[in-house]
Amino acid sequence: MNKPLRFLLAAAVLALADPAAAAPRSFEGEWSTSYGDMTLHESSASVRGSYTMGGAACAIEGRRAADELIFAYQEPDASGQGRFRLSADGESFEGERLPRGGSAWNPWKGRRRVRAGDAVGFEGLWQTDFGRLRLSRSGERVLGYYSFSGGSLEGRVRDGALRFRYSDQKKGEGEFRLSEDGSALRGRWRADGAAKWSDWNGTRVEPAAGRRWLVVLESRWESDLSEREYSYGDMLKVFFTRTPAVQVRHRFYTDKASLAKWVREASLLAEPVVLYFSAHGSEEGLHTDSGPADADALTEPLRVGTNIELVHFGACEVMKGKVPAELQRRLASGPRFPISGFAQTVDWAASAVADFMYLDLILSRGLPPAKAAAELERLMPFTTRTSAGSSYDGVSFRLLGP
Repeated sequence: MNKPLRFLLAAAVLALADPAAAAPRSFEGEWSTSYGDMTLHESSASVRGSYTMGGAACAIEGRRAADELIFAYQEPDASGQGRFRLSADGESFEGERLPRGGSAWNPWKGRRRVRAGDAVGFEGLWQTDFGRLRLSRSGERVLGYYSFSGGSLEGRVRDGALRFRYSDQKKGEGEFRLSEDGSALRGRWRADGAAKWSDWNGTRVEPAAGRRWLVVLESRWESDLSEREYSYGDMLKVFFTRTPAVQVRHRFYTDKASLAKWVREASLLAEPVVLYFSAHGSEEGLHTDSGPADADALTEPLRVGTNIELVHFGACEVMKGKVPAELQRRLASGPRFPISGFAQTVDWAASAVADFMYLDLILSRGLPPAKAAAELERLMPFTTRTSAGSSYDGVSFRLLGP
C-alpha cells in the first residue's frame, strides 16, 4: 500500500475513533458573553455575527485559525478588535478586546446558551425569589449557591428540568425549567416532609459591559490591641479609585467558615472577579482561627465561581505547598482559573509593591495574568529572584496556569 493511501486510511480511522475529530468544535451558535448575548455564524474560516449590548445590536466579524477567532467589532459609539480562544469542549471561550485608540485589553468571555435537555442553559447568574443564584456545572452535576441564608443546591438535568436538593435554614427538593429563550427560570420547591410546593422563579442577570471586580478577603494582621490597624484592602480601595471600571470589595474573615462564605459571595457578582486573599500563610494554606484553609476548605466555595478569572494568594509560602495544584486538580471539571502568589516568607512591604503592580497590570492595563506575571518579573526582578545589592529579598512570585 502506498504512503498517501496509508495516511488517508489512518486519518479516517482516527476520525471515526475520535468524536472531536469527526465533529470539529465551532464558534457557530448562541452565546452568553461579558458584553451581552451573541449569535455567531461560521462558514469555512469566516465568522460573522452580532451581540446585543445596552439594547443595541453590535456587529462582529473575523477569521478563525485553529481554535482562535481574530475579529473586529462595531458598536454604536465604539469599535475595536479582539480575539476569542475556544475551550477544549467547545462550550465556552476566553478572550479579550481592545477599543480603537485604547491601550488596555479587557476580558471578553462567553458560554454557549440553552440547549434542550442539557445543563448548559442553566449555567449563569440569576435574580430569584430567594436572592441571587449562581448555577454551574461539575461533570453531570449542576451546583448552585444563593444568597438567602447562604443556601446551596445540587442536582441533575433530566427531561429538560433541573431537579435538585437544596440546603439553607431547611432542606428540601425543587426543580427549575428554562423559558424558551433561556432568559428566565420557572421553578418550585418544598421542604422535606411538606406536601405543598411553592414557587421559585428567576431571571438571568447579564454582566455590565467592561466592569470587573477586585474582591479582597483579608484576615487581621495585628497580633494585639497595642498595634494600630493596617490593611491591604483599605489601600487597594483607594488605589483603584482612579479606575472607574474596577469595583473593589473588601471583607474580613476570621475562620474557615467566614472565609468560605465570602468566597461564595464573590460568585454572585455578574462580572469577572479577581479574588485576592490577604493573610498570613504557610505551605498548609491560609491562616485562620480554625486552622489552615487548605484545598479541603477552599474547593467547595470555589466550585461555583465560574466568573472568577484569577485567584491570588497574598500570603507567605502558599505557592510552595500543594494547595494551589490540588485546587486545580479538584476543580478540573468546573471553573478554571490561574492561581498566583508567593513561595517563601516575604517582607510585608515587598509583597505590597509586587501585588499592587501585578493587580494594576491586570485590572487597569488589561493584561492577562500570565502576561502580567512576565511583565512583573521584567519590571521588578526581585519578585522572582534576589539581586545583589537589592534592598528587597526575592519574594518567589509564582503563577500556576489553569
